[in-house]
Amino acid sequence: MSHNTRSIRGIALVAVAAAALAACTPPLPPDVLAAQAENTIVCQKGDQPVALPDDFVGSMGLLNGALGGVCTEQTVSEAARGDASTLQILDHAPTVDELAVFKQTCPTGTIVVPAFGYGVALAYDIIGLEGLILPPDVIAGILSGAITTWEDPAIAAANPGVDLTGLPEISVLSLDQPTGSVEAMSAWLAKEAPAAWTGGTTGTLAVGTRFPTVTDLMGELVATEGTVAVVPIFEAVNNSVPVASVPVQGEIVAPDDTQLLKVGIGATAVTKDDGGNITAAPAIGGVPVEGNFDLASSKIVLAEGQPLIGWPIVGMAHLLVCDDPADPLPLSTAQYIVRLAGQGSLEAFGVTPLPEPIRVQTFPALKVTVGASATR
Repeated sequence: MSHNTRSIRGIALVAVAAAALAACTPPLPPDVLAAQAENTIVCQKGDQPVALPDDFVGSMGLLNGALGGVCTEQTVSEAARGDASTLQILDHAPTVDELAVFKQTCPTGTIVVPAFGYGVALAYDIIGLEGLILPPDVIAGILSGAITTWEDPAIAAANPGVDLTGLPEISVLSLDQPTGSVEAMSAWLAKEAPAAWTGGTTGTLAVGTRFPTVTDLMGELVATEGTVAVVPIFEAVNNSVPVASVPVQGEIVAPDDTQLLKVGIGATAVTKDDGGNITAAPAIGGVPVEGNFDLASSKIVLAEGQPLIGWPIVGMAHLLVCDDPADPLPLSTAQYIVRLAGQGSLEAFGVTPLPEPIRVQTFPALKVTVGASATR
């Protein structure tokens, strides 16, 4: 059932031939700096296992295919569930405890940088009811247990003309461990609906049924009408489960538009520590933070009169890299992940590339020197 309402959608910019770069005076634009650093990866030999959350299983296969076109003797694989690895991807910024555990695996030195973003939404299983609009106070009520039926007046008010009668009770599903998706969603709710969401930023939900794996959770979501779950948007799309649209500054933002995810990821806040490590908070609100987003390098063109508003809930994945001179594979692989080709392969998986101003900031932390030459 569709809504007669305005949805914001981005327009992809058709690639054009780049003009020759000449006589530029520093500081150079982020995309130019990034382009200059694209040839700084020193190829290595061997396979690098990467530990990563269930949601991202399969992504390293795409990365490996792209890497093989550059470094023929270097490969990437996915570590078995629960295995320690000298290169890890988290679906959130690492906690103090997670860093302490990783440093036991890698006493020689640890590097932390953002890896990519991923849109987060409330997925729901209601047959024939695609396109629901759920404001933040409604989502807060559902996830806190205050709203338990689809006929609730708050849901009906946001979806006039939609028949919500005769539906099963709302049943909340989640994982039994903290997730970056719930962290991003709760951060957004704490900002946008503080009266309805009093749980603050958290990685777990206090209500509903919990599952040990993403496979178990998605299986229940797909099988049981009336269920809802906070998941990465690509996970819902891959399982043909609808996700709710949300309002931002009076506009209804569509969750399935990759261009709007590229705008929304610019709302992250970046923090650097004394060691040069970089962390990025969940990107919430849909409006890019000044300095963290460049419209030209994002390859997005807005329609006439379209405001710069993106999807307002984006989790930020991070790399934990073992910096060991005796084992250059983790660092080399991490460098490739933030390279344009690496980001492109991950985008094909369904996640959102880092904005160029943030991607450029990862280069010093990952020991990438602009202007250096690659060994192939």
